[in-house]
Amino acid sequence: MKTYNWGIIGPGKIARKFADDLKLLPNARLHAVASTSPQRAAAFAGEYGVEHVYGRYEDIVHCPGLDVVYIATPHVLHGENTLLCLEHGIPVLCEKPFSMNTAEARRMIAAARRNRVFLMEALWTRFIPAFDHALELIAQGEIGEVHTVKSDFGFMMPFDAQHRIFNKALGGGSLLDIGIYPALLALFVFGKPETEDILAAAAFTRTEVDESCAFTFQYPRKGPRARSQHHCRKHAH
Repeated sequence: MKTYNWGIIGPGKIARKFADDLKLLPNARLHAVASTSPQRAAAFAGEYGVEHVYGRYEDIVHCPGLDVVYIATPHVLHGENTLLCLEHGIPVLCEKPFSMNTAEARRMIAAARRNRVFLMEALWTRFIPAFDHALELIAQGEIGEVHTVKSDFGFMMPFDAQHRIFNKALGGGSLLDIGIYPALLALFVFGKPETEDILAAAAFTRTEVDESCAFTFQYPRKGPRARSQHHCRKHAH
């Protein structure tokens, strides 16, 4: 069995969760880590026994024996970091959100196709067994025809203007951080809605990011129109 050598760009909180889970796989090894801070990279490497340590993101693409990279940087850097790896022929698992906008996502996908390199968004809910089972029940007609999907995802967090969640420059806001989870459910059940069939409303913080967002997708059906309603919240107090 081949052992895959993983690298991580951005050794923060989510990277630690990923590194802990990677230990459970018999054919995976944490091989390299890159950070903008040599000290932070070294501390992470010491904690997880990582052999190759880099104090710049750009340097990890030259790591010997590297098979795949997990991107765990702030949202606004996902596109840039992913393109760096893809253009060097390195497969990428990119933490959600995949990108900041459609144009950036298209550049990432085009680079993966051009270089014939694997690229995937890291959306953990897609791999929950219950998620797959629910889709199977729907496909088999076990619960009848689905007309509506409703989902809600939120948590309470103290307001901190410098934290990435409330920082516009770092891609903060509820929709990009957790809103994609309920959106994913609708996409898998009903597919992609037309742009004119998407309704959304949001409440903003003083740092101009959405602390809560509600959105509705509507779909044409043979019978009554199908609808998915979703809410994501990061209330500050």
